[in-house]
Amino acid sequence: MKIAIVGCGWVGVRLAAFLKEKNHQVIVTTTTTDKLEYLRLVAPEAFLFDFTNPQEVPELNAADLVIFSMPVAKDSWLEGFRKSKFNTKQTVFFSSTGVYPQQNGVFTEDHTENLREDIVKAEETVLAKFPQTTVLRLGGIMGDERSLQNFYRTKSPANPEKKANHIHFEDILQAIDVLTSSPRAGETYNLVAPGHPTLGEILKTGPDTTSADSYDNGQRIISSQKLISDFNFKFKHSNPKYF
Repeated sequence: MKIAIVGCGWVGVRLAAFLKEKNHQVIVTTTTTDKLEYLRLVAPEAFLFDFTNPQEVPELNAADLVIFSMPVAKDSWLEGFRKSKFNTKQTVFFSSTGVYPQQNGVFTEDHTENLREDIVKAEETVLAKFPQTTVLRLGGIMGDERSLQNFYRTKSPANPEKKANHIHFEDILQAIDVLTSSPRAGETYNLVAPGHPTLGEILKTGPDTTSADSYDNGQRIISSQKLISDFNFKFKHSNPKYF
Protein backbone atom coordinates (compact mmCIF):
# COMPACT_ATOMS: atom_id res chain seq x y z
CA MET A 1 0.00 0.00 0.00
CA LYS A 2 1.27 3.48 -0.81
CA ILE A 3 0.78 5.75 2.20
CA ALA A 4 1.54 9.46 2.46
CA ILE A 5 2.03 11.34 5.73
CA VAL A 6 1.39 15.03 5.19
CA GLY A 7 3.11 16.97 7.96
CA CYS A 8 5.70 14.49 9.18
CA GLY A 9 6.52 15.63 12.71
CA TRP A 10 7.19 13.72 15.95
CA VAL A 11 4.39 11.20 15.45
CA GLY A 12 4.82 11.11 11.69
CA VAL A 13 8.46 10.01 11.88
CA ARG A 14 7.53 7.10 14.14
CA LEU A 15 4.56 6.25 11.97
CA ALA A 16 6.69 6.26 8.81
CA ALA A 17 9.17 3.82 10.35
CA PHE A 18 6.33 1.59 11.52
CA LEU A 19 4.64 1.54 8.11
CA LYS A 20 7.93 0.74 6.35
CA GLU A 21 8.34 -2.26 8.64
CA LYS A 22 4.86 -3.34 7.50
CA ASN A 23 6.17 -3.21 3.91
CA HIS A 24 4.13 -0.18 2.89
CA GLN A 25 5.59 2.36 0.47
CA VAL A 26 5.80 5.58 2.48
CA ILE A 27 5.77 9.20 1.27
CA VAL A 28 6.30 12.04 3.76
CA THR A 29 6.00 15.81 3.46
CA THR A 30 7.24 18.74 5.49
CA THR A 31 6.74 22.50 5.33
CA THR A 32 10.43 23.33 5.85
CA THR A 33 13.38 22.62 3.54
CA ASP A 34 15.70 22.05 6.51
CA LYS A 35 13.84 18.87 7.49
CA LEU A 36 13.98 17.21 4.08
CA GLU A 37 17.42 15.64 4.49
CA TYR A 38 16.49 14.15 7.87
CA LEU A 39 13.11 12.88 6.66
CA ARG A 40 14.75 11.13 3.70
CA LEU A 41 16.51 8.94 6.25
CA VAL A 42 13.04 7.89 7.42
CA ALA A 43 11.36 7.69 4.01
CA PRO A 44 13.26 8.13 0.73
CA GLU A 45 10.25 9.87 -0.80
CA ALA A 46 10.19 13.12 1.17
CA PHE A 47 8.81 16.31 -0.34
CA LEU A 48 8.26 19.95 0.52
CA PHE A 49 4.53 20.66 0.83
CA ASP A 50 3.65 23.97 2.47
CA PHE A 51 -0.07 24.66 2.75
CA THR A 52 0.58 28.38 3.15
CA ASN A 53 2.01 28.32 -0.39
CA PRO A 54 0.39 25.27 -1.95
CA GLN A 55 1.90 23.53 -4.90
CA GLU A 56 1.19 20.25 -6.57
CA VAL A 57 2.93 17.13 -5.31
CA PRO A 58 2.00 14.54 -7.94
CA GLU A 59 3.14 11.70 -5.69
CA LEU A 60 0.17 12.36 -3.38
CA ASN A 61 -2.22 11.49 -6.20
CA ALA A 62 -0.71 8.02 -6.34
CA ALA A 63 -1.20 7.35 -2.62
CA ASP A 64 -3.77 4.80 -1.50
CA LEU A 65 -3.98 6.48 1.91
CA VAL A 66 -3.08 10.03 2.93
CA ILE A 67 -2.66 10.82 6.62
CA PHE A 68 -2.97 14.51 7.52
CA SER A 69 -0.79 15.22 10.54
CA MET A 70 -0.78 19.01 10.57
CA PRO A 71 -0.98 21.02 13.85
CA VAL A 72 -4.74 20.90 14.32
CA ALA A 73 -5.08 24.10 16.34
CA LYS A 74 -3.12 26.27 13.89
CA ASP A 75 -5.30 27.69 11.14
CA SER A 76 -2.41 28.84 8.93
CA TRP A 77 -2.84 25.74 6.75
CA LEU A 78 -6.61 25.97 6.26
CA GLU A 79 -6.77 28.20 3.16
CA GLY A 80 -3.88 26.45 1.46
CA PHE A 81 -5.47 23.10 2.18
CA ARG A 82 -8.68 24.22 0.45
CA LYS A 83 -6.66 25.23 -2.63
CA SER A 84 -4.47 22.12 -2.78
CA LYS A 85 -5.00 19.83 -5.74
CA PHE A 86 -4.70 16.11 -5.28
CA ASN A 87 -7.02 13.16 -4.99
CA THR A 88 -6.83 10.05 -2.87
CA LYS A 89 -9.04 7.09 -2.03
CA GLN A 90 -8.65 7.05 1.75
CA THR A 91 -7.74 9.81 4.21
CA VAL A 92 -7.11 10.08 7.94
CA PHE A 93 -6.90 13.34 9.89
CA PHE A 94 -5.19 13.62 13.27
CA SER A 95 -7.40 15.90 15.35
CA SER A 96 -7.44 16.42 19.12
CA THR A 97 -9.62 15.59 22.11
CA GLY A 98 -9.02 19.22 23.03
CA VAL A 99 -12.16 19.79 20.97
CA TYR A 100 -14.27 18.76 23.97
CA PRO A 101 -15.22 21.25 26.71
CA GLN A 102 -12.92 21.62 29.69
CA GLN A 103 -15.59 20.49 32.12
CA ASN A 104 -16.51 17.38 34.04
CA GLY A 105 -18.25 14.52 32.26
CA VAL A 106 -17.64 11.53 30.00
CA PHE A 107 -17.22 12.72 26.41
CA THR A 108 -17.93 10.54 23.38
CA GLU A 109 -17.96 11.32 19.68
CA ASP A 110 -21.70 12.03 19.96
CA HIS A 111 -21.05 15.16 22.04
CA THR A 112 -21.64 18.26 19.91
CA GLU A 113 -22.14 21.11 22.40
CA ASN A 114 -19.57 23.77 23.31
CA LEU A 115 -16.85 22.25 21.15
CA ARG A 116 -13.65 24.21 20.59
CA GLU A 117 -14.28 26.25 17.45
CA ASP A 118 -10.80 26.21 15.89
CA ILE A 119 -10.55 22.42 16.08
CA VAL A 120 -14.07 21.98 14.71
CA LYS A 121 -13.15 24.34 11.86
CA ALA A 122 -10.07 22.24 11.05
CA GLU A 123 -12.07 19.00 11.00
CA GLU A 124 -14.78 20.54 8.84
CA THR A 125 -12.20 21.90 6.40
CA VAL A 126 -10.70 18.45 5.85
CA LEU A 127 -14.08 16.73 5.64
CA ALA A 128 -15.38 19.29 3.14
CA LYS A 129 -12.56 18.43 0.75
CA PHE A 130 -12.34 14.72 1.56
CA PRO A 131 -15.70 13.48 2.96
CA GLN A 132 -14.27 9.97 3.25
CA THR A 133 -11.83 11.10 5.96
CA THR A 134 -11.56 9.17 9.21
CA VAL A 135 -10.98 11.72 11.98
CA LEU A 136 -8.89 10.47 14.91
CA ARG A 137 -9.20 12.73 17.95
CA LEU A 138 -5.97 12.05 19.82
CA GLY A 139 -5.47 12.43 23.54
CA GLY A 140 -2.25 13.87 24.94
CA ILE A 141 0.51 12.03 23.06
CA MET A 142 3.07 10.22 25.19
CA GLY A 143 5.90 7.71 24.75
CA ASP A 144 9.70 7.79 24.42
CA GLU A 145 10.91 11.11 25.81
CA ARG A 146 7.37 12.46 26.05
CA SER A 147 6.27 11.75 29.61
CA LEU A 148 4.53 13.58 32.41
CA GLN A 149 7.59 12.91 34.56
CA ASN A 150 9.69 14.97 32.14
CA PHE A 151 7.01 17.64 31.77
CA TYR A 152 6.73 18.12 35.53
CA ARG A 153 10.42 17.65 36.27
CA THR A 154 10.84 21.22 37.55
CA LYS A 155 7.27 21.97 38.60
CA SER A 156 4.21 20.38 40.16
CA PRO A 157 0.78 20.00 38.54
CA ALA A 158 -1.73 22.64 39.57
CA ASN A 159 -4.34 19.93 40.06
CA PRO A 160 -2.81 16.52 40.89
CA GLU A 161 -6.33 15.03 41.12
CA LYS A 162 -7.00 15.73 37.44
CA LYS A 163 -7.64 12.56 35.44
CA ALA A 164 -5.35 11.80 32.50
CA ASN A 165 -6.63 11.52 28.91
CA HIS A 166 -3.49 10.36 27.13
CA ILE A 167 -2.48 8.05 24.32
CA HIS A 168 0.82 6.25 23.74
CA PHE A 169 2.16 6.87 20.25
CA GLU A 170 2.41 3.11 19.66
CA ASP A 171 -1.37 2.88 19.91
CA ILE A 172 -1.68 5.61 17.27
CA LEU A 173 0.44 3.39 15.03
CA GLN A 174 -1.79 0.42 15.86
CA ALA A 175 -4.91 2.41 14.99
CA ILE A 176 -3.49 3.34 11.58
CA ASP A 177 -2.57 -0.31 11.01
CA VAL A 178 -6.21 -1.27 11.69
CA LEU A 179 -7.54 1.46 9.40
CA THR A 180 -5.36 0.35 6.47
CA SER A 181 -7.23 -2.96 6.42
CA SER A 182 -10.64 -2.02 7.84
CA PRO A 183 -11.40 1.60 6.94
CA ARG A 184 -14.64 3.27 8.04
CA ALA A 185 -15.07 6.26 5.77
CA GLY A 186 -16.27 9.52 7.26
CA GLU A 187 -16.21 8.35 10.89
CA THR A 188 -14.80 10.17 13.92
CA TYR A 189 -13.05 8.27 16.71
CA ASN A 190 -11.54 9.27 20.02
CA LEU A 191 -8.15 7.66 20.53
CA VAL A 192 -7.36 7.77 24.25
CA ALA A 193 -6.05 5.06 26.56
CA PRO A 194 -8.95 3.52 28.53
CA GLY A 195 -7.12 3.99 31.83
CA HIS A 196 -7.64 7.39 33.47
CA PRO A 197 -5.41 7.68 36.56
CA THR A 198 -4.87 11.04 38.19
CA LEU A 199 -1.75 13.08 37.49
CA GLY A 200 -0.72 12.44 41.10
CA GLU A 201 -0.92 8.69 40.56
CA ILE A 202 1.18 8.88 37.40
CA LEU A 203 3.79 11.08 39.08
CA LYS A 204 3.62 8.90 42.22
CA THR A 205 2.76 11.87 44.38
CA GLY A 206 -0.78 10.74 45.17
CA PRO A 207 -2.63 7.57 46.24
CA ASP A 208 -3.40 4.85 43.72
CA THR A 209 -7.18 4.98 43.76
CA THR A 210 -8.18 4.47 40.12
CA SER A 211 -8.59 1.21 38.25
CA ALA A 212 -7.73 1.01 34.56
CA ASP A 213 -11.37 1.12 33.45
CA SER A 214 -12.66 3.65 35.97
CA TYR A 215 -15.05 6.25 34.57
CA ASP A 216 -15.78 8.94 37.14
CA ASN A 217 -18.52 11.40 36.16
CA GLY A 218 -16.94 13.86 38.56
CA GLN A 219 -14.00 14.32 36.16
CA ARG A 220 -13.39 15.06 32.48
CA ILE A 221 -13.03 11.70 30.76
CA ILE A 222 -12.66 11.05 27.02
CA SER A 223 -14.07 7.66 25.98
CA SER A 224 -12.61 5.49 23.22
CA GLN A 225 -15.40 2.93 23.44
CA LYS A 226 -16.56 3.55 19.86
CA LEU A 227 -13.12 2.63 18.48
CA ILE A 228 -12.95 -0.42 20.74
CA SER A 229 -16.40 -1.59 19.67
CA ASP A 230 -16.08 -0.94 15.92
CA PHE A 231 -12.68 -2.60 15.50
CA ASN A 232 -12.35 -4.79 18.59
CA PHE A 233 -9.36 -2.54 19.22
CA LYS A 234 -6.86 -3.71 21.84
CA PHE A 235 -4.62 -1.06 23.35
CA LYS A 236 -0.96 -1.93 23.67
CA HIS A 237 -0.66 0.69 26.42
CA SER A 238 -3.98 0.89 28.26
CA ASN A 239 -2.93 2.87 31.33
CA PRO A 240 -0.82 6.08 31.36
CA LYS A 241 0.69 5.05 34.71
CA TYR A 242 2.84 2.61 32.75
CA PHE A 243 3.66 4.66 29.65
